[in-house]
Amino acid sequence: MTVKNILIIHTQSGLNNLQGKEALDLSLIFGAYEQNVSVLFYQQGVTQTLAQQTPELINQKDYLSTIKALGIYDIDHVFACQNSLQQFGLANHELIQGVEQISLLDIKQLKSNADHIYVV
Repeated sequence: MTVKNILIIHTQSGLNNLQGKEALDLSLIFGAYEQNVSVLFYQQGVTQTLAQQTPELINQKDYLSTIKALGIYDIDHVFACQNSLQQFGLANHELIQGVEQISLLDIKQLKSNADHIYVV
């Protein structure tokens, strides 16, 4: 099997719909098949990276804790766009541990290195 560089970009808020969960599931599937997966939270998607969330209060399952488990699937490149974080007034200490901030220039490089890009 040929290993591909796969980039999955989360652009939606996690608690408004299931697209965030679907994007995480996609990440786990590719990770299980030993592909080189990077995950980028971008635009509204950065809100999924907040550590202190309680989706149970609005009768939703806490799938966001799956972000913490990405490393089990050898998904070690989990990023949040710096500009998007600033736009939403989010600080690094508010994020789930293991999520790294990334600049727009580095995002451009990440995209150019990817064999496949999925935007959800």
